[in-house]
Amino acid sequence: MKEYNRISVVLCTYNGEKYLKEQIDSILTQTYPIYELIVQDDCSTDRTASIVKAYMAHDDRVKLFVNSISQGFNYNFSSAFNKATGNYIASSDQDDIWEENKLERMLLNIGNSRMVFHNSMLFTDVPSNKLGAKNPANSVVNELYFLLKPYIPGHECFFHRDLLPLYNQVVLRERNVSYDSLISLVAEVAGGVTFLDENLVLWRRHSKATSYQSGRTYSSNLNGLLLAVKALTSSQSRETTRRYFQAVSCLPFKQKCTQEIVRLMSKGTLRGIIQSCYICQKNYALLYPHISPERARVKAFFTPLYFLRDSSVFIIK
Repeated sequence: MKEYNRISVVLCTYNGEKYLKEQIDSILTQTYPIYELIVQDDCSTDRTASIVKAYMAHDDRVKLFVNSISQGFNYNFSSAFNKATGNYIASSDQDDIWEENKLERMLLNIGNSRMVFHNSMLFTDVPSNKLGAKNPANSVVNELYFLLKPYIPGHECFFHRDLLPLYNQVVLRERNVSYDSLISLVAEVAGGVTFLDENLVLWRRHSKATSYQSGRTYSSNLNGLLLAVKALTSSQSRETTRRYFQAVSCLPFKQKCTQEIVRLMSKGTLRGIIQSCYICQKNYALLYPHISPERARVKAFFTPLYFLRDSSVFIIK
């Protein structure tokens, strides 16, 4: 194992005893061996810590950290990243199953990018009950899209450790900012993100998953649009949105449209949000490149409102 290819896997846990062994086994048996497995537990009340200690007894790559007080889902990951000593970091949930060549494929495909992410195969109670791939083959990658339409879950991310100083600047402003949304945004701003359309994780879907709860479905496009407009009246959604954009305003965005939207959305005012809508409409191709220009312009205009409606539920939590 060459020093410059050392991979740290960061796995955060909370009452995860039911599926934890299956997940850890799939990490420790990778075709490209890991340098270390950082497990940080957020005050579990079940056997999670005991399970990890059993692995530690026969594998010195496994390292356990137990929080003295609960840090919450997002900050648990953010603080755990800083304990990793490898020059590449892969984050992991506690209840999925990794394909044995996941890290090998990540390392081979990161190239000159700061982060590479892969596709995932969703399943329910057992791996044979597959629900289909999570991401479309033509997934959109640019900083405006990552800013307003975050979609990459943490378990798909493989990134350079040197992103952490910039990442930490945002976390210092907002401790509970969504860690996976943030690492994708930071990576794109700092040098670029690559998508690998291979299903390298079996992603367990159950109703209590944090990422599952953040999803939204609507009975019709009109219903979804009306709810987006209604989100303007929610003081909580507007305040959460304002805090998020203020937190990420320290990032060195490359696109002028992104810089302006961050400035406007940071104000939290109705005027700033509507002005952001017009900027999104002008840059519709960055947000909706795979549909007709006519539809794309309409959808792009309402994208800041979609953020209020959907992303404000989980972007700081």
